[in-house]
Parts: sequence; structure tokens; C-alpha cells
Amino acid sequence: MTEPTDIATSAVERRGWLRPRALLRPPLVSIAGLIAIWWLASLGQPRHILPPPAAVLEEIWRMAFLSGELLAALQISLVSLLVGGGLALLIGVPLGVLMGSNRAVERALDLYVIAFYVAPVSALTPLFIFWLGIDLAPRVATVFVFAVPQVIITCFRGARSTPRTHLEVARAFRARGRDIFTKVVIPHEIPYIVTALRLGLGQAIKGMVLAELIVSSTGLGLLLNTYAQLFDTAALIGVVIVLMLIGVLGTALVARLESAITPWRGPA
Repeated sequence: MTEPTDIATSAVERRGWLRPRALLRPPLVSIAGLIAIWWLASLGQPRHILPPPAAVLEEIWRMAFLSGELLAALQISLVSLLVGGGLALLIGVPLGVLMGSNRAVERALDLYVIAFYVAPVSALTPLFIFWLGIDLAPRVATVFVFAVPQVIITCFRGARSTPRTHLEVARAFRARGRDIFTKVVIPHEIPYIVTALRLGLGQAIKGMVLAELIVSSTGLGLLLNTYAQLFDTAALIGVVIVLMLIGVLGTALVARLESAITPWRGPA
């Protein structure tokens, strides 16, 4: 007869909580290995060339909780990221879906989307500053232009790849165009929209940093410029790590969203 404690232990083991391998997740192992290599490479190096990991963590703590400059800059940067990225999704998702499901819309807008996709956005940022000033508007515009072509193209590809058999079955049942769009195209498009959100987030972060580096008056870009001029490599690496963490956390949130709205696809 199986004891209750054995049943409980078996259940916990099935969940992976007591497995030794559960304590050695690949990301943790890789991060620990990277930190070890970084520490070894920093031995004997001047701090302005390659500071050790402890020095970078110390600078992050100082900027975040002692001087407070990191949190203040992060707040400013996140505003332009959320506004510009939100506009890119708000405009790019429906535009991409329409282009993918309607040939006339595609022919009308395809040239402009490609032009924005291949355009050197870094060259457009000074124009945004001339036209919109040095406040929030040029940073939002740069984030938007960086992210929106990627969002449009990804959503376009999703709508265009809707299985023909699904469309033919819907037409065989005399579904109207609006019903085909809302009940066939859109459900198939959901994973592509989430992918567009992931890719757009990365592009939006690049646009945010670029705009702030050029404007050089606010946000994380100001910290990057300041510490680069002071040759404070530890603080500079600390700001870069914070930027990377924004992208990692944002991608993790998008993965959770994808798992919630598309449970049939399994874990993202």
C-alpha cells in the first residue's frame, strides 16, 4: 500500500521541485559561467578597461539607490518607449493585417513600408529634433519609426500565410467577408501579433537609446554619454546591463501574454 507521504513526494517530484536538475537551469548556469569568465578576464586589468562584475554591481546599486539617477533616467526613458512602442503597435498591427488580407491596400502602402524599413533611422533622428524640439516628441518619433516597420511586416506575413483551406471552407459555408476576417484571419494572426510585439520591443529599445544619445539631455542615453565622457566603464556597463534587462523582462512578459491568449500552442 502506498503511503500518503510517498504520494505527496511523487507529486512534488513530478512537478520538478525536488529534481537536482531543476536547481541547475540552463540560464542560471550560462549566466554564472559568463560572470566567471568576465571575472577572470578582468584580473590584472585597469578598472577603466574592464572592471570586475562586483564593481559593476556596486555602480548599479549606487546609481539606483544612492544617487537615484538611474531610476530617474529609467522613468524618463520608459515613457518614450511605452508611448512610441504603443503607437507602433496601435498603427502597425491593423495596417499589417489589412495589407496581408487585402491586395489593394498592400499595393498602396508596400512602397512606404519598405522605404521606412530600409531607411537609416539614425539619420532621421536629427530631423525629428529640428522639427519637434528636444523634449519627448522626437524620442517618441524615433522609437515609433524604429519599431513600426517590423510590426507591419510581421503582421502582414501572418495575414498572408492564412491557410487557403481555411478560407475556402469559410467561403463554402457562405461566410461573409467580415466573418472570414474576424473568425479566420484574426485567430490565425494572433501568434504573429505576439511575435511582432517581441520584435517591435527590441527595435523600440534601440530607437529609445539612439534618440537619447543624440538628444543627450535626458534618460538612459544621457547616463551613457556622461559616463563615457568620464571613462567610468563600470557605470557605463551597468547602464547597458539595465537596458538589456528591460528587453529580457519585456520579452518574458510578452511570452506570458502569448501563453495566456494562445493556450493551445503550449508554453511560449
